Amino acid sequence: MAIIPVEVQFGMAIVVHQDAVIADAVCAPAPVRVGLLGLGNVGSAVARLSRDAAPALAARGFAPIIEAALVRSARPGRPASDAVLDLTEHPDVFFSHQLDVVIEVLGGVEPARTLVRRALDRGIPVVTANKSLVAAHGHELAAFARRRGTAFRYEASVIAGVPFLGTFERRPLVSRTDSLIGILNGTSNFILTQIARGSSFADALGEAQRRGYAEPDPSMDVSGGDAAEKLAVLIRQFGGLIVPPRRIPRTGIDVVEPQDLDAARECGGVVRPVASAAWSDARVRAFVAPAFVPHDHPLAPVAGSTNAVLLSGPSGTQCYSGPGAGPDVTAATLLDDVAEVVTEGRVRPPSPIAATAAVTCDPPATSWFVRVSDARAEAAAIADLLAAYGVLCSRVVTTAGRIYLRTFPIEPARLHEGLAAVRAATRADVVPFHALEVRC
Repeated sequence: MAIIPVEVQFGMAIVVHQDAVIADAVCAPAPVRVGLLGLGNVGSAVARLSRDAAPALAARGFAPIIEAALVRSARPGRPASDAVLDLTEHPDVFFSHQLDVVIEVLGGVEPARTLVRRALDRGIPVVTANKSLVAAHGHELAAFARRRGTAFRYEASVIAGVPFLGTFERRPLVSRTDSLIGILNGTSNFILTQIARGSSFADALGEAQRRGYAEPDPSMDVSGGDAAEKLAVLIRQFGGLIVPPRRIPRTGIDVVEPQDLDAARECGGVVRPVASAAWSDARVRAFVAPAFVPHDHPLAPVAGSTNAVLLSGPSGTQCYSGPGAGPDVTAATLLDDVAEVVTEGRVRPPSPIAATAAVTCDPPATSWFVRVSDARAEAAAIADLLAAYGVLCSRVVTTAGRIYLRTFPIEPARLHEGLAAVRAATRADVVPFHALEVRC
């Protein structure tokens, strides 16, 4: 590669690559041979977008060609299969192609991990949206990619429509944080929003599936499992701590009833599917659960399938928000990652992130929003009983035959002692929700 000196300033030679001068004159986009691991909802969206967005991608200097797609069943008539040159069920056939980059959208941990390692071992850059894979093996795969001198990108794995992970990976000072809180699952947020507007849970879930937000099996979204995996990714990235998603305390949105949303509104807030984590000295306090969010909290207006995350650290709090569900949103971020990989001029391996296993991962002390139904006692008597256990209420509301209590911050163990006493004394059905506070 020829280098042309331009001038000398301040004792330094300012140079340009001759190739860069030629590139300005030659605008033909370079073909990029892409291998797709998976051709489901997201994989099909990637294949379609690579074709439909060809002019925009050509302006960036490359033309993606879906050279091969590895699928579990190469049945005729698969969606978007016409945008793939070779559809195969066999890994050896897939890797026989000369691939410039691999996009992994299989989902799950295996066989995704094995196939991604095989690509990285050959020096092929890998781009993925698989939060399960990144949560379980992201640290290992990033280290493996560094050893092989290739790229491993996972921007689309968390809040797919808001590319912020890569930015912070390259900026160690700005990325210093000690806590985060957000809405990380667009499907569950959409469902709760629809219920608040009068839909039943079943109808809201069905609409989420029709729009492509939820899979045919929505259990990971509804249970909080998807958000827990994303939270694990963020804890490793920003806290340098490895927490298996199964260790993160979580509650699914299926415990929420329409009356809870009405009561939250009466108490000056909304219910959102919240993911929260804070860390210090290798100890993490975290939860994934539906939570009461006051109207003046930054997460309160985040509705529908929108996601958001608040990152707090020495420099203050930063907020990132945008679409977090849907194949098209994910496909766009995946192809943007591909664009970065192939147009940077050199392959950039993952930045080294020092990460160690977290010692503990427990739920934090928070305020609480508690539903008490079928109680054989008055609201005042229940509040007095809780106070005897150190659970102090800031507000009590009776609506639709239920009692709702807002508490001051207290450790979960002490709260549950008080709630157990309420159940024993009143035979009530009691369900606690975390409640967020607005930081001044």
